[in-house]
Order: sequence, then structure tokens, then C-alpha cells
Amino acid sequence: MKNTIPSKKTYHNEDEIPLFLTVEDVANVLKISTSFAYHLFYEKDFPAIKLGSRRIVHKEKLFKWLEEHKTTSISKQ
Repeated sequence: MKNTIPSKKTYHNEDEIPLFLTVEDVANVLKISTSFAYHLFYEKDFPAIKLGSRRIVHKEKLFKWLEEHKTTSISKQ
């Protein structure tokens, strides 16, 4: 059995982005590290939904959140 590292998903337009995004999806869409995407999911005002132990975000809520924060700097603390 061959071990392969899954490649990062590349989205060519908004229609290709899933309706609900995982941490890995957000990292790919925003072209940020997975660890920074995890950080975003735990921000107080980030629109994440908790499903059991998983966190996801609705695509439109993510875009709205990004629009509201486009002039705000977010940094890891």
C-alpha cells in the first residue's frame, strides 16, 4: 500500500468551494496554514459551527466575516 500525502485542494471559482468548509478547506481557500485556520475557528466572532468534535463554517458566513474583517489584523497570540 502506497502512502501518499493528500494534495491541497485548489478552487478555481467560488462555485467550486463547498457549502460547508472544514479547517483544512478554509486554509486552502484563504491560502493560510492549517494551524492558523484552527486559530480562526476559535476566534470569538468567527461563525464556526461545532458538530461533535468537528468545527465547520458555512461558505457565505465565512465570506461575510471576511468582508467585515478585511481591515482588521488578526494575529496568533
